[in-house]
Amino acid sequence: MLTSSRNLALLTFIALATAACTEQADVVPATTAFAATTTTVAPAVESTTSVPETTTAPETTVAETTTTVPETTTAPTTTIAATGDPTTVSTEYFLGGNSAGWLYLGRWTGSAWETDRDENQDLREPAAAAGDDLVAHELDIEPRPSSIEGFGAACAADGRLGPVLTPTASPPAGAANYQSIAFPADWSTQPRPVALVEANVASYVEAGQAAFDDFGIDTSTGAIEQLVVADLDGDGDTEALVAFDGDGFSALLLVDANSGESITLARSVEATVTPTTVLEGDEPGETTTTPADTFRTLAVVDLNGDGRFEVVVQSFVGDSGAVTVNTYNGSAVTPVLTAGC
Repeated sequence: MLTSSRNLALLTFIALATAACTEQADVVPATTAFAATTTTVAPAVESTTSVPETTTAPETTVAETTTTVPETTTAPTTTIAATGDPTTVSTEYFLGGNSAGWLYLGRWTGSAWETDRDENQDLREPAAAAGDDLVAHELDIEPRPSSIEGFGAACAADGRLGPVLTPTASPPAGAANYQSIAFPADWSTQPRPVALVEANVASYVEAGQAAFDDFGIDTSTGAIEQLVVADLDGDGDTEALVAFDGDGFSALLLVDANSGESITLARSVEATVTPTTVLEGDEPGETTTTPADTFRTLAVVDLNGDGRFEVVVQSFVGDSGAVTVNTYNGSAVTPVLTAGC
């Protein structure tokens, strides 16, 4: 167990920072079905020596767990409240990862979000050109200026091209497909601190387990694999983005540390199918297993200049992956953009 002084350090920092069967929200790749769900849990219990936590139903207080901020975690020093006034300039977004070209995600038109595909599901062409300046973002790294040098393969599966940026994206971690999101911006894209935190918070583990209650699966192997904290909507309260994985399942939760409300942004479970009927004389079909998608927060960034953070989430399984942009208004999550390869 860590000392009280380190606990106090985290508490102070957070105060400042203040298919498988797969579900997310409504804007998704064709292979994924989304449905955000909300669960109200007991408010966090504050302590002078540990991090406030939420408690999932039943409404009982769970003993708190030591949490520390890694020494490599940095955050902006400026704090800007959400203005609610987004830019009126068209802004295109690109995803950087395993390919040389960055994949077009969609854009903010100046008044609304527009996906990478039109009403006929045909791909739209971005207007970005060589020489354009963008700002690349990823977790735990300061935003970095980049420029478009040319265009290269962004999706080998269908031949899509995308801009080649210098500097390019960091290599994706583990089996992930993407690591960065880049776009032009003349506003503060990180108006409040964002922290990637090392933690094993017991109440967040319970919230992750509760997300799969209706599946009736064993979630005892589940653990927190990623924890990101930030004041997403600029109201002074801290939200936690919790990636919870186990054997054959994965979920991403948004937890309000003050109200105790937990929203399931996405979840997925491994699916095993065994044919139950065959024609007379035929051999029984083989059992097939579809692995669960894995979910991670790719970035927490203000994409359209309104002072509120968007939550950029990636899902991946095997060689395929997708990214979804979610807005959060303090009570509800809305998916607005998605793209994948």
